[in-house]
Amino acid sequence: MSNSFFSRDPDKFMPKLLDHLRKARAVADTDDEALLMRFKKMEDELENIKGVLPRVKHWEQTLVNQFTNLERRLDKIILGTETSVEAITATLNRMFQNVEQIKLSHPLVQLMPSPERSSESTWTRRSQPELSQGMSPEWSELSLENWVDNSRTMENTKRSYEHLESVELKMCCLSLSIFPPNSVIKKRPLIYWWIGECFVTTTQDRTAEETGEEIFRKLITSGLIQVQPHTNAISSIVVNSCTMHPWVRHMLVSLAKHAKLFDFDSRWPRMPSYNKDSVSSCRRACLVYDNPIPEGSNGRKVEDLLTVFNVNEPYLSLKREWLKKLKKVEVIQLGRWQNSASHHIEVEDEGFLKGLGAQNKLLKYLSLRGISGITKLPSSILKLLNLEILDLRACHSLETLPPDISPLRNLTHFDISECYLLEAMPKGIEKLASLQVLKGFVIGDLEGTPCRISDLAQLRHLKRLSIHMGNQAEVQKGEFHNLKEILSLRHLKLSWGVVSPKLKAKVACQSLEFSFPPNLEKLDLQGIPLAHVPEWLNPVQLKNLKKLYIRGGELDSLDHGETDKWTVEVLRLKHLNNLEIGLPKLKDEFPRLRYLEKINCHEIEKDRYDEDIVWSEYAGYPCI
Repeated sequence: MSNSFFSRDPDKFMPKLLDHLRKARAVADTDDEALLMRFKKMEDELENIKGVLPRVKHWEQTLVNQFTNLERRLDKIILGTETSVEAITATLNRMFQNVEQIKLSHPLVQLMPSPERSSESTWTRRSQPELSQGMSPEWSELSLENWVDNSRTMENTKRSYEHLESVELKMCCLSLSIFPPNSVIKKRPLIYWWIGECFVTTTQDRTAEETGEEIFRKLITSGLIQVQPHTNAISSIVVNSCTMHPWVRHMLVSLAKHAKLFDFDSRWPRMPSYNKDSVSSCRRACLVYDNPIPEGSNGRKVEDLLTVFNVNEPYLSLKREWLKKLKKVEVIQLGRWQNSASHHIEVEDEGFLKGLGAQNKLLKYLSLRGISGITKLPSSILKLLNLEILDLRACHSLETLPPDISPLRNLTHFDISECYLLEAMPKGIEKLASLQVLKGFVIGDLEGTPCRISDLAQLRHLKRLSIHMGNQAEVQKGEFHNLKEILSLRHLKLSWGVVSPKLKAKVACQSLEFSFPPNLEKLDLQGIPLAHVPEWLNPVQLKNLKKLYIRGGELDSLDHGETDKWTVEVLRLKHLNNLEIGLPKLKDEFPRLRYLEKINCHEIEKDRYDEDIVWSEYAGYPCI
């Protein structure tokens, strides 16, 4: 026998080896029950280690020798060299020793970087086998896992978890177990999930989202999650994402599995799944690459599921009939949770969304964030009367919303930002009395937009609002003055689209008249079409402003002509080719400044700018 077929294609070696084993058992032709059991156990052992081969091609020669030894021992039985029960038993015993050597190498291979692994954690179709990195289930059979679990570092990690002050805090922490190793997890979808599952709720003093922000802060303080690695450590004032140390994740997976929060599929070491054959009482299903959720009638307890979460499946092929069975579901997170927008998700057939309707009466959170291929939101969505969060952010194919959205009367969060094909808003937004967050409000032409800014003043709980003025924007005279009537508003983003030279002057003129509510704390201006500072951009008009972001546009200075100084603590200035202002001037105008970014401002020559600055009071000096 030869090892040539292994060197040609390692993936085909194990099936051939298993076939070899079955031939050896047939040739042995014995009624000895003990020997037959040994053959069966050997087959099970080989099945357990067959996943080693695809991950260790850079150890190929060593493994070739080990597996070839197994093959040669079977050859002795097949060729009749060994015929007695004793001799065959001795051969199988030696094979068990060989298999144990291979199993001992398995965890070490898991920790080695894959030859094809990129520098960042990307979860695309090509890189999905990399999900096997980290600590595998096989570690439970080895002393290595005991060593990890009993180490001083792991003891300190467990102590940090045990010291979390509430059940809600621990539940939020355990939810992180489903994310792949080295993931960068965006804060906002995470908090939305916690709200949907009621891990965080509204209190007398805080909204559910504010409670979630506090939970997130406490998890960072505890050391169980970390600020995104490439984020400057001193800039924790603007943390929007997090990561986990592998050992923390290892602990959380064990705890979450024990608590039956999630199932973890043995085919993907330490990765969550939805196993239709499991007897577990877990009520959360995870979509994981190459391990799809069963959609037939045999799916395990579909009607009892609380959560469906897309961990890293880039190609969604759910059926509407399956969604109709989710009668107790509270969270459907199909969209992107990753920090990077490069993570691609698309649907084969957008018609599956018609499976959502009145039967999903408990659904609180629906995320389609970043999914391509959804052009229209079906009217059946309006029957989700308990829906609180609808996240459609960055659905770049989305063109049409239902004409009247008022039936979603419990909606608190409605995000349609970065849906660039939307040209107008549906009517009924002003009737969403519980709305706290509205992102992506589009100002279109007067006839096609039944809901205008003046209508938003009826939203007494609105705290965050983003408005986009597209190519077809038609603004009524004095319309932007109505913003000051939204007294609850704390965060406001205004963005202007790229327009033709003919419309540029008109848009600039429309942008001169703004009035803001008195308690506005954050103002984000993107693509502002004005060269000179407008009257509304000054510390007198914005007395309580703490964060000011200006990204792109025509501004050439920040001189507002007032003697008052800004109360701003966080200032971000990005891609302002005409803006020339130095750090001393900024610190004078913004005496309370705690954090500053000045990126690509003032073009000196073509494609050359003033030096970039990231500065924080915590460092005491600028970081260039």
